[in-house]
Amino acid sequence: MPGMSARHFLAEMLELLRMQLPGELKEFESVGPWHGLVKVHYGDPTAHYEVHVQRRHRQIELGLHFEGAAQENSRHLENMLTRMGDIKKQLGAEVEAEQWTRSWTRVHETMEMPVLDEDFLMELTSRLSQYIRALQPMVEEA
Repeated sequence: MPGMSARHFLAEMLELLRMQLPGELKEFESVGPWHGLVKVHYGDPTAHYEVHVQRRHRQIELGLHFEGAAQENSRHLENMLTRMGDIKKQLGAEVEAEQWTRSWTRVHETMEMPVLDEDFLMELTSRLSQYIRALQPMVEEA
């Protein structure tokens, strides 16, 4: 079975995400899906959770991205780096925090892309929910 298109997969993920998140975290805004990418944010689109289906590289990148002004992004990265012990305890050792362009930063992981089916949809949506539950309070405190 070839699985779902990336667009359909990500649209379904957004619907499931609202069901998985508690209270106020359900009230996110989203951009996409388009070009294998969806972004979820809480009022500031420069600080967003992103899922990027990269078919060409057969991988999926999931993370919290800071794509605003360089100084603000650096401040967010420093905040996350000081909490990496707690972040890794909550999300696992595979999570990394880094500056990945001249000005953009992120807390993320990359995984191999399986078939985009219902099972993986549930798994990835649950993982995104974990990221939001763990990291959004830290973003709001910063």
